[in-house]
Amino acid sequence: MESLLDRRTILPGAIYCVGKNYREHAREMQQLEGAIAGIPPEDDGEPIIFMKPPTALETEGVIAIPEFQGRPLSANMHYEAEIVLLIGQSCDGCSIEEAPTYIAGFGAGLDMTLRDVQLAAKKAGNPWLKSKGFRKSALISDFAPFNDTIFPKDLEISLNLNGSQVQQGNVSEMLHTPAALIHYLSYLYGLRRGDLIFTGTPAGVGRVSSGDMLKAVLSILENSTQRRRELVSLKAQVI
Repeated sequence: MESLLDRRTILPGAIYCVGKNYREHAREMQQLEGAIAGIPPEDDGEPIIFMKPPTALETEGVIAIPEFQGRPLSANMHYEAEIVLLIGQSCDGCSIEEAPTYIAGFGAGLDMTLRDVQLAAKKAGNPWLKSKGFRKSALISDFAPFNDTIFPKDLEISLNLNGSQVQQGNVSEMLHTPAALIHYLSYLYGLRRGDLIFTGTPAGVGRVSSGDMLKAVLSILENSTQRRRELVSLKAQVI
């Protein structure tokens, strides 16, 4: 097995994130947003893209609710486990067929979200960067190297919270595949070496509290045994 790419050496110029890329998660978000009048259902013909600043990156596994002038900014922070792509070379427009050749590796990530802040911003029709882009909101594992032209079809992300599994999702369940996301982002924004793409979270998002321990695992199916083999994992603690 090739050596993993050390997460501490990754310095992204951009962190792209995909919203509602698993159908069941889109449904659970509709329930969370159901009390917000006037928000139309989102069209999934194109991916929903938002960004986190590079300063949101966290490589030491520490999760903390942000504070401003001594006041916590949220009372309801959620976990969202995701498959994360590391871009290996710059691209200003590529086909879906070419897209996998721009991937340097894939890892596990946590998109931490201030859910109460996000829903309040949506209700007011305001941007919701504060709910997604705060420091330590984009956690990553080391990355498994990728140097192929076909993305693994059985790659799976799972998340355990205090020892109990709360999320599980397969890349085959994505509404927009990794190749389609790279194709889309490369044309609209341009991708640069070292950029990260958080590809969306499966259903099962929920609240974290101080002291909670989280472990996100990226695994693949072994053809010989039909068992799942862990590729990388991300351990984190809420302080």
